[in-house]
Amino acid sequence: MGVLTEVYEMLNTCNKCGGCHTACKTYKLTGQETMVARGRIQLIKAVADGKLEPNQEYEDAIMSCLLCGECAVACANGVRGNELVMAARRDLKLRKGIKPFAKSFALKTLASPKRLGMGFSLFGGMGKSVLNKIDGMDYFRGIDIRNFPTAKKPFLEQVPERITVQHPKHKVGFYVGCFLNYSLDQTAHSVVKVLTKNDCDVIIPKDQVCCGLPQYAYGDFETAKKNARKTIDTFLDKYKDAEVVLSACASCASMLKHDYLKLFADEPSYLPKVELFCEKVVEFSEYMAKIGVDQSQLYNSSPVRVTYHDPCHMIRGLKVTKQPRQLLQMIPRVEFKEMFEAGRCCGAAGLIQAFYHKVSTNITDQKVQNIKDTNADLVATSCPACMLRLQGGINKAGQKQKVMHVADLMANAYKD
Repeated sequence: MGVLTEVYEMLNTCNKCGGCHTACKTYKLTGQETMVARGRIQLIKAVADGKLEPNQEYEDAIMSCLLCGECAVACANGVRGNELVMAARRDLKLRKGIKPFAKSFALKTLASPKRLGMGFSLFGGMGKSVLNKIDGMDYFRGIDIRNFPTAKKPFLEQVPERITVQHPKHKVGFYVGCFLNYSLDQTAHSVVKVLTKNDCDVIIPKDQVCCGLPQYAYGDFETAKKNARKTIDTFLDKYKDAEVVLSACASCASMLKHDYLKLFADEPSYLPKVELFCEKVVEFSEYMAKIGVDQSQLYNSSPVRVTYHDPCHMIRGLKVTKQPRQLLQMIPRVEFKEMFEAGRCCGAAGLIQAFYHKVSTNITDQKVQNIKDTNADLVATSCPACMLRLQGGINKAGQKQKVMHVADLMANAYKD
């Protein structure tokens, strides 16, 4: 049975009302019917019925979707447009492979720690030196290339496998993820600091790999499964004493907790192990709010105004919204200011920012304006990809706000 056959019934539940138009960022920017869930669903159905061959226009419609999930929230019929797009991407992968080559290469690189580490190392060294000598290379497709941070050494090489405290109350397995390992290593240290300040032993497996989300999002289930199986077996077999598997990346956490169940739905013999793993997964803010934060140690020397951006995978994937705000407001002298459309996509959306950069940049520009309107000094969020995208957009706009992870703000508020 083909991929589109499996979702055919859901394709037919779209009553073409257009309710998704109010939620879809790509439609609001372009005004094109092919750039909204209703239009995309009709195209997918035409391909499923054999009335349309997957041409370039079709591929652009499917590949330009942000997968933000807002259409699913807005749909009165409960049609999950983002999941139908995922099915269409899987179908395209099986028909044609992943194209263009640059996208295929990027996904293979992300899946391999060796390739990814080498890529970040080259970019952080020779790559930036070359770019600094080229006029007009400040921003590549809206991405702030010059200021893109790279760790001098991957976080996993900076820390021991186990970090213990004197009187542990909890034992946490830390799934680090690619960006915290190779780019935002200071944020990874912040996560460990907050955990240890709150009586947690931290287990950090050295042989971690990408969670598989980039590959899964573009239909390469085989590679995604390989990395997912490695992650599950690592945490459940080698580090079974970890009470939870914590991620400080909303995208990784959503993949680990929810999408692994979908990914292995066709493997009933392995599924019980997947379910056990998924039950252990928890996002950083969610976990800290659950175990309770020792606020007596928190300190802040000067007042600061902070706003918060809800990553798509956080608000619609994990449905975690209150906890990061609660943590931020625990910090002394923080004035919290809610921004307009805090839960709307920032424009990162995985590889969308590289391959559909005009759409991505417009979305980022809108978010940056919303940030400016708050008069905030700092922007907090819970996703490394959002952090990088937002900071780049702010820099490009000539604004001064600094983007930080919730864990960074909390760690900075603890006296060493």
